[in-house]
Amino acid sequence: MKNILKILPVILIFGCDNSEIEDTSYKHIDNPDAQPYISEVIDFKPAPGQFMNKVENDFEAAENIVGNTDQFISLGAFGGEVTFKFDHSILNKDGNDIAIYANSFENSSEPGIVMVCQDLNHNGYPDDNEPWYELKGSEYNASTTKHNVSITYYRPTENDHIIPYKMEWNGEEQTGEFDLTAIIPYHDQPMFPTCYLTDEITFSGTLLASNVIKEGDIYYNPKYEWGYCDNAGYENEGILRSADVFDISNAVDDNGQAVHLIAIDFVKVYTATFDNSGWLGERSTEVFKAADISLLSDEE
Repeated sequence: MKNILKILPVILIFGCDNSEIEDTSYKHIDNPDAQPYISEVIDFKPAPGQFMNKVENDFEAAENIVGNTDQFISLGAFGGEVTFKFDHSILNKDGNDIAIYANSFENSSEPGIVMVCQDLNHNGYPDDNEPWYELKGSEYNASTTKHNVSITYYRPTENDHIIPYKMEWNGEEQTGEFDLTAIIPYHDQPMFPTCYLTDEITFSGTLLASNVIKEGDIYYNPKYEWGYCDNAGYENEGILRSADVFDISNAVDDNGQAVHLIAIDFVKVYTATFDNSGWLGERSTEVFKAADISLLSDEE
């Protein structure tokens, strides 16, 4: 591993009523030929779900979201994630900065939380000591939202559609089985991603409370108010149709403290709910593409 000396990118600024962390040394990356859409998928770690094992290697499906594309990837159940970048830094301008496109429609929200990171050493990849910041959404401060949740899924031994799991948060622990058998008529392949060489996979993040409604045999997954991927993009029009939009100014650190970022280089999206909607399967975030809003044009 390279030994890279870095200057801390933030300092603490105190005001009268609150405090905010602000950039002091980070230098964003300009590109005069910048394109609006994803240039590279850096990492893809899907959780169990109905769209796993549809191709020979799930990891290869990540390339579906590079560029201006209408293909998609599914992140699977809670924690499944994808990390990507652009060919330039996305500046934090007035209003929304990032658009992430998905396939939500009314009463079918599959929310994903969005994280951002800066390339402090300009090596093109998010290193372990480069902090990630959550772009808080409407549920961030809700009493029902759980932060710092860890979940481990275990490869099933007898039934490929019953996934054992262990979830932990704030000293509490919950174990159980994630039942995906209800969707076998539509997706009869194993639900635990066979692309992993290990028999268990662990994810961590913020878990939103379920808002699934069941009326008879019909399941409804209402949208959350704002701030999540694959949530309410159907409400937008024009070039932002099917996109949920995000303001870098909503970034917070691990303690929930606001962080002022002048720009970001990496984006991570992960499934934020742990729901099974019966015959509809697990509630899993899908991603089609993402864009720097400042570079979009309605003429595309």
